[in-house]
Amino acid sequence: MTDSFEERELRLEKNRLEALTDGIFAFAMTLLVTSLILPRSALITETAAQALFSLIPDIYHYIIGFFVLAAFWTAHHIQFSHLKFIDRNFLSLSIMGLFFVTIIPFTTSFIGDYDHDVVATIAFEASLLVLGLIFALQWLYATWNNRLVSPDFPPSRVRYGMIRNLVVPAFSLVAICVALAGFDSSTMIYMLLPPFSWFAERYLHPWKDSR
Repeated sequence: MTDSFEERELRLEKNRLEALTDGIFAFAMTLLVTSLILPRSALITETAAQALFSLIPDIYHYIIGFFVLAAFWTAHHIQFSHLKFIDRNFLSLSIMGLFFVTIIPFTTSFIGDYDHDVVATIAFEASLLVLGLIFALQWLYATWNNRLVSPDFPPSRVRYGMIRNLVVPAFSLVAICVALAGFDSSTMIYMLLPPFSWFAERYLHPWKDSR
């Protein structure tokens, strides 16, 4: 039995959104490197070693921004692999998320220029917090009553997906609190993301229950 016109309008294909998302993530991750450009004055007044040393805060935040965006792209890829189709509400959430993806290069450059400024630090951390919450909201929307996933999709995978999507927001919230408390380098908290992700993959993943 074929779907009605209204049903076909509600159920959208994933491939167009996946292509758009891949392009925007690739552009944002490439644009991050522009935060490492030396000012013209540095080329005149500093040696190569001094100029490179002055870029350390920018390089540090570039690394964080790049790998956090890579983690978001990976989460998006995993999320989409479980969806049968998308609808207009999910599309709207995705467009909102992509908007914040494009903000990351700016906040990364901003915090690199104002390394010890609490406003710049919170702007960077808040952008990651909001982006992570949007990803979590997408997953919640897609899996609520199996709206966009298979009817037999395991609840354990739904829970694990939500935990995975809330990791960066949780780290960002802690980092914002640390910055507001007056501590410098609150972004170093993001360095704990790789070991925590390894721990979650090793001990919290649903496939552990089936062994």
